[in-house]
Amino acid sequence: MGFFDDLAMGFGAKEKTKDFEARTARTMAKTNPQGAEQYRASRGVTNADINTNFSPSTYQGGGFFGGYTSGADLIDGGGPGRSGARFSSADTGAFAGDPGTYVSEQMYLDAEKNQPEAFAQTQGGIASLSNLAGFRPYGSYDQERGLGAKGINIGTSGIGDYFAGQGAIGNFIRGGVPSSKQRVEPNVPIGNSLDPAAVQFLNEQAGEVPSLMERLRLTPEFANPNPTMIFNSDDSDNSLTPAPPQIEEIIAEQTQPTRGQTFIAPLRRNLEGIVSLGRR
Repeated sequence: MGFFDDLAMGFGAKEKTKDFEARTARTMAKTNPQGAEQYRASRGVTNADINTNFSPSTYQGGGFFGGYTSGADLIDGGGPGRSGARFSSADTGAFAGDPGTYVSEQMYLDAEKNQPEAFAQTQGGIASLSNLAGFRPYGSYDQERGLGAKGINIGTSGIGDYFAGQGAIGNFIRGGVPSSKQRVEPNVPIGNSLDPAAVQFLNEQAGEVPSLMERLRLTPEFANPNPTMIFNSDDSDNSLTPAPPQIEEIIAEQTQPTRGQTFIAPLRRNLEGIVSLGRR
């Protein structure tokens, strides 16, 4: 068995062998002895199978569907019997501990770095496609938030982010700010800790986002953006209030005749001019 065979078995493109499962358990034991023992027991392998037993794996899982306990267990990430920050197609007990636990984003990151073979075994099929498309499991945001400072601000990406943010129209309506479906905390950068104090500070710094009506200048304050302020003597709080617009009275100035001139109204003068032209 070579590297590419192991890679294919890890991602589910090729049927796993007893040798592969035994070697995987040996790697797990370096960082998670308890998880390695659980893995060996569930697969029915020992160190004696390494490089000697190339028969197909007999692990079939069980329960609702491929080891999943219910329909909800299929969409909440973490693999069969668990929930998690990512989707997994197989048991994540090698790096996640006992069944029923939440597989956090930090657990996945540590497994990718320290237990690549164990991590590869949990990927494949629809789970891998969902992760690559940028979707996040149902309930994972609340679970990460519940971890406090140990939680990581996860979010969607790629096409998953497009759907979660309702496309370009949704982004325009929100003024470019991510929604609560795109991140655990919209005002916190992706990958940052969800320490409550830091989250509160960033939320206060962000302030309120202007509504769509405000950005389109359709709210009442834009009807008269520069109102004249007058002192309102009727109010006990001596506050300043906008003055109502005043209607200006336009009075036409009449030209007074000077000495030696006869004043003729403009209209009359025009009419006499027309009559005199007719007489000619």
